[in-house]
Amino acid sequence: MLGVVLGFILLSLSGLAISPDSLGRLPLWVALRQLPPLAQDEVLWLARCIYSETDRPEEQRLVAWVVRNRVETRYRGDTYREVVLEPLQFSAFNRPSPRRDFILSLTPQATAPGWQQALRIALEVYQAPASARPFPITVRHFYSPISMSTTDPPPWAQAGVPFEGAAVAAIDPQRFRFFDRVDAELDPPVVRASFAKEQPTWQRPRPRLLGRIPRPARPVPPNRPSEP
Repeated sequence: MLGVVLGFILLSLSGLAISPDSLGRLPLWVALRQLPPLAQDEVLWLARCIYSETDRPEEQRLVAWVVRNRVETRYRGDTYREVVLEPLQFSAFNRPSPRRDFILSLTPQATAPGWQQALRIALEVYQAPASARPFPITVRHFYSPISMSTTDPPPWAQAGVPFEGAAVAAIDPQRFRFFDRVDAELDPPVVRASFAKEQPTWQRPRPRLLGRIPRPARPVPPNRPSEP
């Protein structure tokens, strides 16, 4: 009850910025409501992405920074939504499946196990200053060996530069490996009709309803026999 009261008080104080240190003391929905609607949507897409990759907070945080690096360098998209839905980048979003439908259905109010943790980490990374970046902005790739269907790494990983800084020292390399300086030449974009980007509902073309019934074609009279 106290959290709800505190939430209404904070929502009434427009213009107050929420520092990262205060995130742990606020109801999550309060912190999200301080953001503009577009930013709230961006945080939601970031949370969906990291939730789909792992349930461990230390790994979720690093994955979130990879996504942010992509957005800020305009690699595979200009927004978090575009980056997350880029074809063949984040496996949970590649093809229609029950898991994909479930992840896309998650909202800030969802109570799925671990979801609120992912949402909080996404908000934390989204709002963090650039100085909090755990690795260079050019670290924009990772893969999970234990999630691969084969023992072979992705082609771009064979030519990329593994990142081995302090930020990933405690990460099990069989779970996640991060890479620096992988560009579009090493990892070319895939364009397939079956992986076309989803359009927001408001951008989809709508059929024109003119309210008129087309006039039926005039019947052609049969040929009359020629007169003698």
